[in-house]
Amino acid sequence: MAFTDSDVISAWNAGADAWDTFVESGADYYRIEVHGPALLAVCEPLRGQRVLDLGCGQGYFSRRLAGRGAEVSAIDISARLLALAERREARERLGIRYHCLAAAAVAQHWPVDSFDLVAACMSLQDMADVPSALGGAAAVLRPGGRMVFSVLHPATETSVREWERDAMGRKRTLKLDRYFETGSSVFHWNMPRLEYHWATPYWRHTLGEWAALVVGAGFVIRGLHEPRPTAEQVTADPRLENCSRMPFFLIVESCKPIV
Repeated sequence: MAFTDSDVISAWNAGADAWDTFVESGADYYRIEVHGPALLAVCEPLRGQRVLDLGCGQGYFSRRLAGRGAEVSAIDISARLLALAERREARERLGIRYHCLAAAAVAQHWPVDSFDLVAACMSLQDMADVPSALGGAAAVLRPGGRMVFSVLHPATETSVREWERDAMGRKRTLKLDRYFETGSSVFHWNMPRLEYHWATPYWRHTLGEWAALVVGAGFVIRGLHEPRPTAEQVTADPRLENCSRMPFFLIVESCKPIV
């Protein structure tokens, strides 16, 4: 399946309203309780920092960055998602500047040394041209600036992924196979807690491929993080138990060398 940015735009415009409700209502509990806070922590310190949010969607993570004192610019290629982000910015002014732009084009939009940090919350996997997105991020960062992003964990987001369930229907064992089958695929947003269902293109990469993409863009990898809920979080919200046993998310922390 050879998807392009046009396919991504159409898919996310179609799902924008359901996605907005999903995230803003708290129904996306993994984002709210696990990988979102973990990514924000890795992005610190943020106060006074110039930050570019790649693939901002309806602005959820952009608002978290701005809430920590960052000066935020944010981009996405879905006009519908950006309209939702702009609507929230109009209601609660945080100074976020939103742009309808592909991540691969940031180097044509901003000059060198424009940002101290580029962040991407679960968005790079939805981009057709990751090398250009990372290359653009490197171009607009100052020397010593950081690139921090989260993606679905390659070890558990495999081509074959199926839950074995107990008699009560609870997730018991995650069966995985075909880790090395990478490239374009389709994510079906069909969870019962969504207002309606839709599908989006995305791209799988192995851990080694992600590392090669980051290093190939000129970054030095400083850390890999695998966020998971604490025992206290699982007790408070048992829905998080499944991602306390296996890594569902990967955070890559890297920096642009000072030459």
